Amino acid sequence: MASDDTALIDEFLHARLESRAHRPPSEQGHRLDLAGAYRLQDRLREALLARGERLAGWKAAFTTRAAQEANQLAEPGCAFLLASGVLASGAEVPFARFSALAVEAEVAFVMRRDLAGPGVTAARAATAVEGALPALELVDFRYSGTPTGTDVIAEGVYAVAIVLGGALTPITGVDLALEGLVYEHSGTIAATATAAEVLGNPLNSLAWVANHLGTRGLGLRAGDIVMTGSVSKLLRPKAGDTVRATYTRLGSTSVRFA
Repeated sequence: MASDDTALIDEFLHARLESRAHRPPSEQGHRLDLAGAYRLQDRLREALLARGERLAGWKAAFTTRAAQEANQLAEPGCAFLLASGVLASGAEVPFARFSALAVEAEVAFVMRRDLAGPGVTAARAATAVEGALPALELVDFRYSGTPTGTDVIAEGVYAVAIVLGGALTPITGVDLALEGLVYEHSGTIAATATAAEVLGNPLNSLAWVANHLGTRGLGLRAGDIVMTGSVSKLLRPKAGDTVRATYTRLGSTSVRFA
């Protein structure tokens, strides 16, 4: 098992560094359960930190029932974020950095204090937050074939980079479930939605992440960024395209692909 894990981690690392697709573990004879997938993800995170990367926070994934069913999962997923992938609004990102780029509009939180499960509620999670930001997640579908949800969790849920708006919005008195989104692709409105698409409220997603990390002996730390899950459909931009997410009260953030 240890040698199999090492080979998979090496493959995950090279796929990230080379921006290329590779076969999922399930198509190489490795059928992962959820615990095994997170064990591999922990080893991947440790390997990246050993190479000089720094942890910036965590992300929730599969925050809709449709996404969970499509990935054969009964709950959301979680993965780590690296500081090298945290970008400011207006960033210009090389399209060649991705093998199969997609962009998600999300609500991000910045933690004011540590938070870990069990027993975290949305109300308790809100008290641990410094504020919220408009955010885009830039993901790379690095697998060929038909990966399972546990394949995706094992390699870090396709994380590459996030693009954050500039000003934190305090969330006291703000009903984030009603936070509206206008999602634009190269100046054309691609979708509108509300943040209720994320488990009913992004704070529910934050609480889920804190409780999930607690089961792994981990937790959120003050200063961590937490990406709470996709508010709308995925966009598939090409080189030269721009993507912008504008929220009712949180403001906007944008990225251009060169």
